[in-house]
Amino acid sequence: MSRPIFAALGRTACLVRLSALLLGTACCLAPSPSHAADNDFDVSVTGRAVGEADVDGGGSVSVTETGAAIRYRWFGVEYLNRRYDWSDTSDLPFGKGDTPWEQLHLLRLRADISGQSGVGGLGWFAGTAVSAGWEEEMDDAWSVSGSAGLTWALGDVRLRGGVAAWAHPIGVRAMPLAAADWGNQHDPGFSATVGIPETMLRYRTSDIFSFRLGGRLEGTTYRLADDSPVEHEGYMKTSSLTLGGYIDITPLEDLTLTLGAEYLTRREMGVYDKDGEERDTHDLDDAPALFLRLRYDF
Repeated sequence: MSRPIFAALGRTACLVRLSALLLGTACCLAPSPSHAADNDFDVSVTGRAVGEADVDGGGSVSVTETGAAIRYRWFGVEYLNRRYDWSDTSDLPFGKGDTPWEQLHLLRLRADISGQSGVGGLGWFAGTAVSAGWEEEMDDAWSVSGSAGLTWALGDVRLRGGVAAWAHPIGVRAMPLAAADWGNQHDPGFSATVGIPETMLRYRTSDIFSFRLGGRLEGTTYRLADDSPVEHEGYMKTSSLTLGGYIDITPLEDLTLTLGAEYLTRREMGVYDKDGEERDTHDLDDAPALFLRLRYDF
């Protein structure tokens, strides 16, 4: 995808910044899993604290995340802020002894639709998103992504298969989507999703309590500051495998509090120059994390 396309996306920055401000003022509320399917609108706030981990070559870092999301039917807007607390910056393999960055931002506008084909249990799904990840400047921080595939219901099991693609100034990538859903997570008892990029096992004891155990692949790319000590006008890509156990508590109808204990492994930071060429890749040690989400659906 050519840079002029991303430059054109940059001209929408003012509108997107306004969306982010609206997210920041959203109420601390979000949907109950047992009722979310019946409602058109939900809002949520999240928080996560990731423990300190060593960087290969020296130095260490811990991360605090806060975010908010709004969804109306098939359209959603999400914002995430990551704050980094570095130690022994003089030993880090990047940053030239300075603090590499203090905080990073992620903004995503997305749309998802699905339906039935009318042929047996065959259905379909599709989605698209426009995202920006940045440190200070949003120029050349934009990416576009899309996904599409088919679903097939076989009794209590629903199979999903498709492909997702992502285009960013550092390159274009694609990955398969494959999953099998068993049971209904809104009903008492066991249910599960097994696949890529997420696997989750669930057990609902009542309308109030639900327990989940699973893992997911995560990755985000950020545009670094113009004067970044890591790479001027460059990019930094993070990736990890997050394993976690969660408790969903629904004290009131449509209000759900999620508490989670997580373990982040297979963590990497990749540094790219302003032309999208990879410079270095650095491993991070595994780290524990605590997760919190409050969600209201209405």
